[in-house]
Amino acid sequence: MIPSVNFHLWQPCNMACKFCFARFEDVKRKFNLPKGHLPEEDALAVVDELADIGFEKITFAGGEPTLCPWLDKLIVRAKERGMTTMIVTNGSRLDESTLLQFKPHLDWIALSIDSLDAETNAQSGRVLKSSGGSPDYFKLVDAIKAHGFGLKINTVVHSLNMDESMHEFIRHARPKRWKLFQVLPIDGQNNGAVEPLLISSEQFLGFVDRHADLNGVTEVIPETNDDMRGSYAMVDPSGRFYDNVDGHHHYSRPILELGARLAIQQMRYDFKKFLGRKGQYDWVIDRRVPARITLSGEVASGKSSVGRKLAERLKYQFFSIGDKTRELAAKEGMNIVEFQRRCQLDPSMDRQIDSKFSEDCNSRNGLVVDYRLGFRFVRNAFHVFLKVSQEKAIERLNGAKRAGETSATVKERNDSFKCQFINAYGVDYTAEKHYNLVLDADDSTVDELVNRILEQFNPIPNQ
Repeated sequence: MIPSVNFHLWQPCNMACKFCFARFEDVKRKFNLPKGHLPEEDALAVVDELADIGFEKITFAGGEPTLCPWLDKLIVRAKERGMTTMIVTNGSRLDESTLLQFKPHLDWIALSIDSLDAETNAQSGRVLKSSGGSPDYFKLVDAIKAHGFGLKINTVVHSLNMDESMHEFIRHARPKRWKLFQVLPIDGQNNGAVEPLLISSEQFLGFVDRHADLNGVTEVIPETNDDMRGSYAMVDPSGRFYDNVDGHHHYSRPILELGARLAIQQMRYDFKKFLGRKGQYDWVIDRRVPARITLSGEVASGKSSVGRKLAERLKYQFFSIGDKTRELAAKEGMNIVEFQRRCQLDPSMDRQIDSKFSEDCNSRNGLVVDYRLGFRFVRNAFHVFLKVSQEKAIERLNGAKRAGETSATVKERNDSFKCQFINAYGVDYTAEKHYNLVLDADDSTVDELVNRILEQFNPIPNQ
C-alpha cells in the first residue's frame, strides 16, 4: 500500500488558480455536500479510518485547508494515531498565532508557490480573491523554519511561469524538498480554464533543467503528468478515496459507509509509480530539543569565533575538530596543510578522526561543535553553514597571521577538504541541503551571526 495519503478535507478556497485540479465542484453537486466539506466529527472519523489501515503520513489539503476551523483538531488526532502530519497551503492564513497553534503536532508545511512575479500570479489566479495579493513568501518561509517545521515547496509549472527563475527564492528558503509539477489537466475539475496554461513535457523539463543546480540546496523532485496519475492515495472532501488514472476523478464508496480497508480496494493506485516519483522519503521529523549546534564552512568562515561566542551565550561547551586535527598534525611533526594532504591520500585517517571526535560529541549534551562534517556525524543537532568569499577569507587569514596558512593556501585547503570528504564518505559538505541554516558571513560581525543563529535556534519541545 502507498504509505502516505492526501486528505482534501475542505473544498472552499480563497484563491482561484486557473490550473487547480482539485476544485471538487462535482462533489458538492453530486454527493450532497453543499458546503464542500464533512462535519467535524465525520472528518475526525475519516482520519481514524486512515490510521487504522496503516497510513504513515497524512497531508491535509484543499481547497485551502487553513480555512477549516477544526484543522488543528484533525492534525492532533492524526498525530495521536502515530502519523506524520503535513498541510498543503497557499500560506495566506499562516500568521504567528496560527504557527504557534500548529507547532506541537504539525510536522511539515508545504507551501504552494508558483512565481514571485505579481503579474504572473494575477494572470494564473494564484492571488487572494478578496485583495488580489499574495503573501510575502520570503518572510513566510523564514517564520515557518524559525518554528521548526519541515518545509516543502510545491510549484506548478505552466505557460506563464515556465521561463521564470526561482533560484533566488529557493536559495533563500532552502526547503527540504521542492516539488515541480507539470500543470495537469483533469476533466471535470479544471477543463475550460487550464487550456491556455498547458505546456509540453519538453517545456516542463526545460524548466527543471534550468534549476537542476539547486539540487545542492534542496531535493528537486519533478513530476510530469504521467508521474502524477495514479501515484497518489487521495481522499476527497466527502470522505471518498479517488484516483485520476483516466484523466478525471474516479471515486470509491464513502469511507465511513464501507470502511477504509474495503473502500481503498476500489482504487487504482500504482505503488511503483509512487516510488518512481520519490514519494517515499524520510518524512519523520525529529521533535526532540537539539542538544547540540554544529558549525560548518570553508576556510576562514569564522566557525571558531562564532562557535566560542555562541557557546558563551548559551552556556554550552565548545568543541572544535580543528583543534583535534592540529593536535594530531603536531604529533606527526606536520603543519595543518601537510596533514590535510596526508589525509586526502589516506581516507582511513579521516575515518579514525571522525569516529573518535563524533563519539565524544554524541556522548555529551549542551555543545557547540566546530565541525565540517557535523551534519553527518553529530546526532540531535541544529546544523549551521557559514558562507565566505575567497577574498574575505584571505583578508581574515592575513589579519590573523595564522602559522602555516597564507592566502596562497585558501583555495588549496578548500578544494582539499572537499575532495577529502568525497573520497572518505562520498559527501559534499558544502551542499546547503545538509544544513538547517545557511548564513553569509562576509559582511556580518561575529555578534550579528550569533544573534541570527539564536533567532533560528527555536526547537520544538519534547512531546
